[in-house]
Amino acid sequence: MKEEQSFGQWVAGRKISARPTSLKTYKSYEQAHLLPFFGDMPLRAISRKKIRKFKKHLSKKLAPKTVKDILSYLKTILKAAEKKGYLKSPKMPKVRVQAKEKEILDRRSQQALSERVRQSQNPQDMAVYISLTLGLRIGEVLGLRIKDIDLEGGVLRVRKNRQRVYDPQTSRYPVVSLSPKTKSSIRDIPLAASVKAVLAHFLENRDHRPKKPLITGKNGRPCDTRTVQRHFAGLKKELGLSPKLTFHSLRHSFATRALEAGAEMNTLSAFLGHASVSFTLSRYGHCVTAQKREQMEKIASCF
Repeated sequence: MKEEQSFGQWVAGRKISARPTSLKTYKSYEQAHLLPFFGDMPLRAISRKKIRKFKKHLSKKLAPKTVKDILSYLKTILKAAEKKGYLKSPKMPKVRVQAKEKEILDRRSQQALSERVRQSQNPQDMAVYISLTLGLRIGEVLGLRIKDIDLEGGVLRVRKNRQRVYDPQTSRYPVVSLSPKTKSSIRDIPLAASVKAVLAHFLENRDHRPKKPLITGKNGRPCDTRTVQRHFAGLKKELGLSPKLTFHSLRHSFATRALEAGAEMNTLSAFLGHASVSFTLSRYGHCVTAQKREQMEKIASCF
């Protein structure tokens, strides 16, 4: 074993190789949970008993999935320290995570929201409309530039993902445009005639320079995720929508409606930019099961 080192010292001197968005998450875990609990503790003193106590502490205020993710990151930190001879990494306690039912808009709420935003010239309204009708992630919507809307070709191109990320040089969280999270996230999405018409109307009064952001704030500068999330919260209140809905619920609603309309799973996977069809099936397979049950009821009625 090497000479004594505290958990905080090890974390401070450790270099992490990760995507900027992942780095942001890891730093938030460190600052909000790991360092307050383990900071001055010697690495050798971190036992399975202490980790179970940490898990119990987290479970009082965090969802099981978040607790599991934090413990997984803690395991990565301790395994790296073990390789350097600072400790023998303890076994992590298990966390049971129940599948959480996704919040989606019912058809009436979806129609009301669509009618409210589709003729608007407010860029944040258009961000909501694009996610609702095309299934884009919030960062992908904010990463859109004027040139990504090809009205002549009838496609929308997803090429950027705009997010807040952690900058280790300044310890701040600037908003930057990154490449999408996976190769499959870089995609061209065909535009239905109705969606194309809405986008054409919105673009009439926009700055048409190709590299200009499609979604901007009041000052004409690019939006960040918080601005659009706050705007969506206002729309929920205005229309009396469920407070449990998040901006990501728009993407889930799109996927659910697509399957209800008969879209094939591989087609939906391509629209959503998932890394694999199996991942899409794991997220939305319940919709397919419900469809099959309905079809079987129709078949049974023939006998």
